[in-house]
Amino acid sequence: MKKIFILAAVVFLIFAGLFSGGPSSNAASSLQEFKSKGKVRVVDTQGKQGPPSFVAGILSEKQAKADAKNAKKFLGKHKDFFHMNNPEKDLKEVRATTDDLGMTHVRLQQTKNGVPVDRNELNVHFNEKNEITTVNGNFDTKLDSLDINTTPSIQADKAVTEAKATVDAPAEVPVESSELVIYPIEKDYHLAYRVNLEFFEGEAGNWYVYVDAHTGKVLDQYNAMTGFGFFEDIIGTNEVEGSSALKVEQGPNPKAVENGGKLKPARGSGLGTTGLTKLLNLAHGNVPGSGEGSQFFLADYTTPDMDGIFTYNMKNTSNQMWLYSNKNASWKDVEYTGDSSTWETVGQGPAVDAHSNSRIVYDYFLNEHGRNSLDGNGMAINSRVHYWKEYNNAFWSNGIAMMTYGDGDGKQFIPLAALDVTAHEMVHGITHYNGGLRYRFETGAINEAYSDTFAALVDDSNWDVGEDIMGEEWLANGRTALRSNEDPGKFPTGAVYWPYSIDGEGRYPAHMDEYYYLPANMDNGGVHINCTILQHSAYLVAEEYGMGRTVVADTWYRAYDYLHYDASFAEFREAILQSAIDLYGEGSDEYNAFLGAFDDIGLYEGWSVNDNPRAPQL
Repeated sequence: MKKIFILAAVVFLIFAGLFSGGPSSNAASSLQEFKSKGKVRVVDTQGKQGPPSFVAGILSEKQAKADAKNAKKFLGKHKDFFHMNNPEKDLKEVRATTDDLGMTHVRLQQTKNGVPVDRNELNVHFNEKNEITTVNGNFDTKLDSLDINTTPSIQADKAVTEAKATVDAPAEVPVESSELVIYPIEKDYHLAYRVNLEFFEGEAGNWYVYVDAHTGKVLDQYNAMTGFGFFEDIIGTNEVEGSSALKVEQGPNPKAVENGGKLKPARGSGLGTTGLTKLLNLAHGNVPGSGEGSQFFLADYTTPDMDGIFTYNMKNTSNQMWLYSNKNASWKDVEYTGDSSTWETVGQGPAVDAHSNSRIVYDYFLNEHGRNSLDGNGMAINSRVHYWKEYNNAFWSNGIAMMTYGDGDGKQFIPLAALDVTAHEMVHGITHYNGGLRYRFETGAINEAYSDTFAALVDDSNWDVGEDIMGEEWLANGRTALRSNEDPGKFPTGAVYWPYSIDGEGRYPAHMDEYYYLPANMDNGGVHINCTILQHSAYLVAEEYGMGRTVVADTWYRAYDYLHYDASFAEFREAILQSAIDLYGEGSDEYNAFLGAFDDIGLYEGWSVNDNPRAPQL
């Protein structure tokens, strides 16, 4: 693997290489201005159109206010340096957040004639003095010179119909939306409808389909369903029957019941799937119109600043939900015996697990990171258990904002609502509400790495993920977990991926030399596989460099602010390092630990997926 070091002492001498044809006098003047305020770090990845990927230092004087208006004004002042013709017109504010250090992070979306450019977001960061300190992200300069007709020739409903046919969607799709975007694909640019379809019948999916807004042709598609297990060559794909339209009227609406004053807080206990007794926050009372007496519900109203934690029973369906109820506060009626054919046999264990674990994950993020629920604003945490029959997966749904857990088939998986799985899926929700990471290629692997890493941080018994959901067949074959952050190579991937591994043996990678160059139609380009490289770096920082789990958690959580919708591994590296600088200072033991861990996994400054592509072994 090639090492690319851009030393501060020489970055200014080679900076001309970052600009096609060399820098203009205005760009050089901007650079000189940045340099006059102190050290500047400039990182670029190969083949980019537009500004460098990451520029950090004291880049501006104090601004009147840390906001999008002043961010765009700054970019306009230095438009030659950042390769932008009219940033104040072409950039639209997505959001602005202020963190505990007093820093403000502004996210901007590139547009063309007012239409968003898919995947192109730019972040501008202000310190507590309202000085701009970092600019990073994607901006495609080439679009300025292109004449793109941004008036669609077909209506959105036609694009949605075409998208449904393309992904073989069921008759009823509970979550669907469309947005007009400029879509870059194969070095060309199309006006397209980005259609999102989420459904839970057949092969459950969260599809993004890009339909040309002039011709109606499908340009691209991928399934962004954030499932935990994906070994399709081993366990096959779960086919789910029934109408996909969600029918929540079968069970009581928890907020309506609460607002009616019918449910009161209660405490109880229950047996989890593996037989451990867990304490539960419940609600107790009569449900109007139910025809039943007083019941206990898996409804947790104990935190006034959030909307509650609710666990639903799907009773082996794909489209029905009942707020989980019991006649008393003891949820120990049925203990899991290994039979996952019906929810009655599986029993209450998955519900006990999902409900108690959701509270543990909520408390972790509130206490450790000051985050109030998945969206940061106290949204309800909703879980569904007993999804379909012998379902070997768990997933987070963006569209309905819920976690869903299958019961497993008892052979490959047992019920999947274990603590680390719950944390994994809830972190997918946190990633979504933090601006999202596209579930494809490098960015999707970063998305998965966040979920796996925080799964191991919340469930801190070890650095493995999925050790409590493994079925008897995998255990008999020596597979004790799905993935390992400590030693990724001790577990194999699915056999269909082995030809893409460095040695044909199909081990999970721990180093960039082992990166899987997968096509888009295989695991979305390696989202569940290449993630272990980044996760391993977290383990190294915590254990080998002795920084501990809290340093990893705080730095990774902060790095969300430096990422964007289509972030690369190279940008992830800089986001982590910049977060370590913010928290601990450049040159600190913590910073040096992250820097050393990135060297250990071969993720050097400026690494590009185009550096050393490796063809599959035939």
